[in-house]
Amino acid sequence: MSMQMVVFRLCREEYAILVDKVREIINYLPVSKLPGTPAYFEGVINVRGKVVPVVDFAAKMGLPAITDVNRQIVIVETRNTEVGLTVDTVTEVVQTMPENFVSMEPAETGSQNLRKAYKFHDRVIILLDIGQVMSGPALAG
Repeated sequence: MSMQMVVFRLCREEYAILVDKVREIINYLPVSKLPGTPAYFEGVINVRGKVVPVVDFAAKMGLPAITDVNRQIVIVETRNTEVGLTVDTVTEVVQTMPENFVSMEPAETGSQNLRKAYKFHDRVIILLDIGQVMSGPALAG
């Protein structure tokens, strides 16, 4: 059974999220800041009348914060809520088969978030478990 994933760049590396977790992709919008939130929490945006929290995804992953003005926001559904993730750019949607992935154990990567690597020609794309990446304390905490 084939699967689709949304591929994006983050700090010069390629990552992916399963397409069924992605609600939409938009160009970056200015955010409304909220006091008392974690450093990776950028604020909130209004998307068609719905308030969506926005996370600097690089900072959440422990990478340098994104500063490119041409960045994008990938809106994903996790824990029954929508969250916007800022990324450098979304590059493509890839359809592939599960056998094209190599599983990575947390002991090998040092991270619970990085579960599988996808070998695509001469590239390696890391498939993220978005539920695991976004688990932890509430955004406003």
